[in-house]
Amino acid sequence: MLPYSLPKKRQLTLELTDERNTLERAMLRFSHFEKQAVRLDDDTYQITLWYAPRDEREILIRVLSFGPTVRVISPDSVIQQLQCRIRAQMEAQSIQV
Repeated sequence: MLPYSLPKKRQLTLELTDERNTLERAMLRFSHFEKQAVRLDDDTYQITLWYAPRDEREILIRVLSFGPTVRVISPDSVIQQLQCRIRAQMEAQSIQV
C-alpha cells in the first residue's frame, strides 16, 4: 500500500481595514479555512489563512470581492495573480466602452 500524504497547505496573509463590516465578512467568507487574526490598530487587522493548493482559485475570487478594504501582504505569487486578474478585467471593460 502506498503512503498517502495530504497536500501541503499554502499560507496567505491579508491586511484589512474594518470598513463596512469587512472583518466580520472576511471571517464568514473564509470560515472553513484555518486562520489567525491579529488586531494591528483600531480598525486594521492582519489575517493569515492556510489553504490547500486546490482552493487557490476560490481564495483569489473571495479576496477580490472585498475591493479596496483588503490588501494581500504575501505571498508574491498571489499578488501577481490578483494583479493579472484586475488588469484583464480593466482591459475587458475598456473594450466594451
